[in-house]
Amino acid sequence: MLVAALLTVGALVLAIAPPRSAPSAPVQERETEVLVAAHDLQAGLTISSGDLQMAKRTTGQLPDGALTSEAAVVGRVVSSSVRRGEIITDRRVLGPGLSAGLGAGMVASPVRLVDLDVAALLRPGDRVDILAATEDNPTAAVIAADVLVLAVPLADSEGSQRAAPLGLVVVAVNQVSAGLLAAAAASSVLTATLLPP
Repeated sequence: MLVAALLTVGALVLAIAPPRSAPSAPVQERETEVLVAAHDLQAGLTISSGDLQMAKRTTGQLPDGALTSEAAVVGRVVSSSVRRGEIITDRRVLGPGLSAGLGAGMVASPVRLVDLDVAALLRPGDRVDILAATEDNPTAAVIAADVLVLAVPLADSEGSQRAAPLGLVVVAVNQVSAGLLAAAAASSVLTATLLPP
């Protein structure tokens, strides 16, 4: 009698228990072709077609702003170093010109720094003060404060040698500061100090 009662209760529990759903099949992610770096790209490099290649990535691997058109990237400048195989995004390139996207009254001004080691520390996106010193007055004075570095051009490298800075830095400044920088370049030596982010 007890066994029969237990069997009856067990049957009732099974009857009212919700059915188990079958495990859902994993969602298949779609693949798409995007631009990736064919080799390590240094900041300040002007991109050529040999610097790029197409690669398949799943949609889950794509960052925002991933670029898919080589024509939209060639000729633009690398804003920060890119590793081989890394997806090229809109944040990794400047252009189509260095002054593109600058606010009204702002220009891209080249500045030649006296110390190549200082130039080697700079990366596009850094904010710096530009200082000038003369033989008559060796105390450096700030002539352009808190300016944005747009590009740090590099010399052509051979083989696996690392590209060296040219000492030239392109910064975003207003027209007045651009005039001061041009005048200072003719009579002073220029350097830069990095500001906190």
